[in-house]
Amino acid sequence: MSSTTKFRLFAGPNGSGKSTLISEIKQSFNFGVFINADLIEYELDKKKYIELTSIFGNNSLKESDWKDFFDNYKDEDSRAIQLNPGIVAIQEGVLICRTKIDSYVASIIASFFRYELVKKGTSFSFETVMSHSTKVDFLKKLKLAGYKTYLYFICTDDPKINVQRVVNRKAMGGHDVPHHLIESRYFRSLEQLHSAFMIADRAFVIDSSNRNRNLILEKSGQRVTVHSETIPGWVDEYLLSKLELE
Repeated sequence: MSSTTKFRLFAGPNGSGKSTLISEIKQSFNFGVFINADLIEYELDKKKYIELTSIFGNNSLKESDWKDFFDNYKDEDSRAIQLNPGIVAIQEGVLICRTKIDSYVASIIASFFRYELVKKGTSFSFETVMSHSTKVDFLKKLKLAGYKTYLYFICTDDPKINVQRVVNRKAMGGHDVPHHLIESRYFRSLEQLHSAFMIADRAFVIDSSNRNRNLILEKSGQRVTVHSETIPGWVDEYLLSKLELE
């Protein structure tokens, strides 16, 4: 694998501002392929298929690739045992969804795309709430596979801020997330921060409690730099207190 093969993980609770951050950073860096389960759900809900050449170029996927992935995925996620692999078909470079799409099925398809990108040694980026340790495990897996790994973690100081931003987003036609899920995911996401921060080759921790996003911490290799004189409570509790800084 090329030493320049990169994986960028954009993580943080719902409503923290990941999409806006991605849009800005994308102007300066090559993200490779970008995978987002929400966008997969939106596209499949809208037109029931995805052109795989937009993700994999001419090296498109086959039906057997999906079946091989799904057989292995069921061993990792017991919920998937209840699903029929026929929910997805691949024909002539097009992925077709044969069931009603929801966030869970979209997340499986996103996992499938990531699995195939890693097999091909392709640089790519991924957006996630990171409310489960499997996302941290995936970051570690890619680092061990030779990817240069980047973590961009963005959060606010209070889940109520996140709830209100999602309410505002929905009012403007964006996707909704139930309030109780936003709050529960907020804390579960923060619980994964330290592990992900330690694994990544480069890491950036950003506070978005106000509209002016502030870079709080940055890591390059084993060197950690604090950029802000004011440390938000969430950074102190879930990260700084667990680090041994010089």
